[in-house]
Amino acid sequence: MLRVVSFFLVVIVLSSVVRHLPIIGPIFQSLHFIGFWLMAIVLGWGLTKFGERALVRRRGASEVRRLGSVATPHNRGKLGSLLLGQGRIRQALPHLAAAAAGEPEVAEWAYRSGCAHLQLGQLDEAETALRRATELDEEYAYGKALLRLAETFSKQRNHAGVLVCLARQERNHGPTPENAYRRGVAQKRLGQRDLARASFDEVQRLSAEAAQFKRREAGMWAVRARFAAMF
Repeated sequence: MLRVVSFFLVVIVLSSVVRHLPIIGPIFQSLHFIGFWLMAIVLGWGLTKFGERALVRRRGASEVRRLGSVATPHNRGKLGSLLLGQGRIRQALPHLAAAAAGEPEVAEWAYRSGCAHLQLGQLDEAETALRRATELDEEYAYGKALLRLAETFSKQRNHAGVLVCLARQERNHGPTPENAYRRGVAQKRLGQRDLARASFDEVQRLSAEAAQFKRREAGMWAVRARFAAMF
């Protein structure tokens, strides 16, 4: 009961503040009682989202403690992967390196190490790790290991290497909007403008044909391809 009363007291205070704001205030006042309930709905939604994120953070912190309590290579790899997923890249790297050293036959640790180094702009280290991942399993992560190696080569301006990686990835998994986009960029950098245009056109076609759950990501590559084709 106390929580409900506190919630509506906060709604009343926020409503009073909003009424005195320029532009928004007069509109809010004109809504009368509806404005009060709109404020309650917005506040309730915000508190729900905040609670969900706090719960995710607590669970993540608990998992970090659990994995950190047993320092096996496998656990350190899982811990590094968790930290990487949380955006804590520099903290993830030592754990991923220990996992790769302790379980050198596991492609996941090499792949995630490569992704971490790539995000930090450490391109030589990223190349070494991603090459190792693709040597262990060329199709690892449904071809993403080869895509990230191609991205590394692109940042190193090794555009011929990009094309080799993308050809391997496409052979294994078929054409994708990302593959076609990166191919077009590499071809453009190598002066193969006609081929580049064809690749950028392919991005648009593949994006239009993408499955519903991939439409958003495919659309991003389509937009990037349009800009790349223009400049």
